[in-house]
Amino acid sequence: MPALRRKHRFILAFAAALFAALAAAYASAPYLPRLAAEGYPSDRWPSAGSHLVVKGVQTPILLQGETTPPSERATALFTDNGGRALLVWQGGDLRSEFYDTAAGPDTRFNSFSMVKSLVGALVLRAHAEGLIAELSDPIGRYLPDIGDAGLRAVPIERFLTMRSGVTFEAGTKVPVGFSGHKEGAVEFNPFGPMVRLHMLGLGAVSNRLHSENGSSPAFNYQNVNTAILGHLISTLYAQPLESIVSEKIWQPSGAGDAFWRRPSEDLPVSAYCCLYATARDWVRVGVFMLQNGTDDAPFMPDQLWKQFFGSDVSSEERHAGTYGTHVYQNVLDRSGEPLQGPFTYMMGRGGQITYMMPERNLVVVRFGERIPLLHSTLYAAWDSVPSNEPVGQTAGKAGSKN
Repeated sequence: MPALRRKHRFILAFAAALFAALAAAYASAPYLPRLAAEGYPSDRWPSAGSHLVVKGVQTPILLQGETTPPSERATALFTDNGGRALLVWQGGDLRSEFYDTAAGPDTRFNSFSMVKSLVGALVLRAHAEGLIAELSDPIGRYLPDIGDAGLRAVPIERFLTMRSGVTFEAGTKVPVGFSGHKEGAVEFNPFGPMVRLHMLGLGAVSNRLHSENGSSPAFNYQNVNTAILGHLISTLYAQPLESIVSEKIWQPSGAGDAFWRRPSEDLPVSAYCCLYATARDWVRVGVFMLQNGTDDAPFMPDQLWKQFFGSDVSSEERHAGTYGTHVYQNVLDRSGEPLQGPFTYMMGRGGQITYMMPERNLVVVRFGERIPLLHSTLYAAWDSVPSNEPVGQTAGKAGSKN
């Protein structure tokens, strides 16, 4: 009997300790039940969690053109890297459109970080509209309550280039395509700052943010940079971010409705991630950016458009791979390939990519479950363009931009 009583006391003590630990965990992280229910964001729609509509046009713009099957090497790359969709648009026509057996034109894929580039483009647009006087302005001039004094002193342009010096997640992340490196993911921590940002929004972490801001802070790819820029845009326009994207990019591009993840029903969208849209709509958006809007309504002034597409990026930086105004810059220079020259791309962590080459009037959209070979995918996509197609002319009215 004494042994049995000791066993009962041990069980009760263990249960009490476990309950206390769970209670403490819930007190410090009340989002844990929602995190467990939502899980990791799905790679396609529908997805668990809360979302807001990015309103598109009722009838999306028709992508004209007679499509051809992907080439043998494009098919091999598609299969080997877990491809889900591959679309090639060039010179006003959709040249190729290919999906795996579980997807199609109506499938809405998760953008993951690809949506960051739209946030960066909107910062340039806000500057063009005079809402931001200079990109070198300290962000605290427009967001006086964000972070500490050091963070508020950081120029907006450093958030755009992921060089804000903000201390958030431990470790520096280097995205794929940068001198052969792949993105270094930070170890998952359900109590860490990234999960708090993802489940509770920027307001839950903003007052703790600070910057190790030197004269030339190192590149550090952090989601919180985009979250801050998304908050900046919403503040400047006094509108929700999804409404601004809809008004200035999504609808003008002729795209249909999309769905943007948010932490909960009373919080803004996650600016850095998880916009669910069709691959065709990403082609439309890519063409819109490639052509700088329309002749009647340019998206941004010529100088800023050139900056978005890397006019200030050196040859050395392009060959190494670089990150500019929330977009990536690289170059095609493989001997023997017909497609050559600089390219700009938007990318998500699973290899969701929208390639844009104004000099070739080319947009390629790729979705998949793994990061593909960055250059080889683009070389193979070019196989879908007829060999007699003139390729030396830049896109739309962008052709006058020299």
